Amino acid sequence: MKLLYVTREAPYGDNEGFILPEIDSHIQAGWDVFVCPLDGRRLVHRIQQNVLDRTLTKLLISPSICMGAIAQFISTPRLALDTLWKLVAHSRITLLPRNLAVWPKGLWLARQVRLLNIQHIHAHWIAVPATMGFIAASVAEVPFSITAHRYDIAQGNLIPTKFEAASFIRAIDEGGASELAVQSGSEERRPIILRMGVDIPEQPAPSPPEGTFRGIVGARLAEKKGYSYLLDAIALAKQKGLSVHIDAFGDGPLEDELRRKADRIGISDLITWRGSVGHETLLERIRSGDYHFGVLPSVTARDGDKEGIPVFLMEAMAAGLPVISTPNGGIRELVAPGTGILVEERDSEAIAAAMIRLAHNPSERRDMGEQARTRIITDFSIEARMNQLRSLIAQSIASRSPQRRASPNARAELPKVIG
Repeated sequence: MKLLYVTREAPYGDNEGFILPEIDSHIQAGWDVFVCPLDGRRLVHRIQQNVLDRTLTKLLISPSICMGAIAQFISTPRLALDTLWKLVAHSRITLLPRNLAVWPKGLWLARQVRLLNIQHIHAHWIAVPATMGFIAASVAEVPFSITAHRYDIAQGNLIPTKFEAASFIRAIDEGGASELAVQSGSEERRPIILRMGVDIPEQPAPSPPEGTFRGIVGARLAEKKGYSYLLDAIALAKQKGLSVHIDAFGDGPLEDELRRKADRIGISDLITWRGSVGHETLLERIRSGDYHFGVLPSVTARDGDKEGIPVFLMEAMAAGLPVISTPNGGIRELVAPGTGILVEERDSEAIAAAMIRLAHNPSERRDMGEQARTRIITDFSIEARMNQLRSLIAQSIASRSPQRRASPNARAELPKVIG
């Protein structure tokens, strides 16, 4: 089976590390996986060479993109013009420039799909990456599908058009599925809820050493991650006699502002800004045994952006860490009672109280960590999720017309589907 993943920047950059285990799972299942990011050059994660060798890395606009787009247009002018018309006719005026910008690369990618005999395209994000996937799939006449997350759903980029063209659209949480259903414009085409999965270590993280109570957060330094409220909570906990130290992994637009605030409220010695790291490095830290809990006090941003189900929380729970978070977006679907503590958004006092509670009740903390790990093993295993995704992809290929259908040999390679 030949599968193409369309991404924003993965395997490059530092914001799509959660996609890499999916790709690895498909490879382990015997599938031949190619990747095409919209753009990206900075290699942050530890990437297997076979993935890099199959990454179609091209700038969004370049001579080779233009040449390939022209060649594909000459080969299939009707299909190419049909996608262009749909972009122009159905894009909101504010999103039209973004969609038109990827049209040449979408045509170039269609040419690569035909040359490589790709059988299915799967795009992460129902925003511009899915626009490029839609163009390539329509022109190359192969099935495609989309994983929608959260900011991209709120953006509302050609969602009815993509629902009409896609074999299926995957939502990662119930809230996202509801928002997609409203935007789809169809009672017949509904999103499929298929949550993200994570690799589960064979053993939980070792117990932390005695001494400082330590927590970890891995997320971009952006508004919806709620870092400002975490800083206030650290200060409040300090006032109440708990010296809690947080290691913060990530970078983002609020970094300077957050650093200044930590200095201003007198907690700069209680938070270490670790910066952007590769996914494997973050996993090593989560599983290191240095931390008592994970924390992510997410909020709904002013532009409406909210969480799906954060992979960081899933990975912390898989390592046996109890978590402190909020019921933002799909988090309430992950953090079940007994696996962590959910507090209301923007409530620094409640975050501080949760940290104090975990610090002063080690047996409850250990029980929560055990239940958190069990929760991930039961419901969020990467293999179970990807077996289900592969089954959906195989069905989409099998349902195509005979001339575009996967060969019998390719179908015989399908893995066993769980659930």
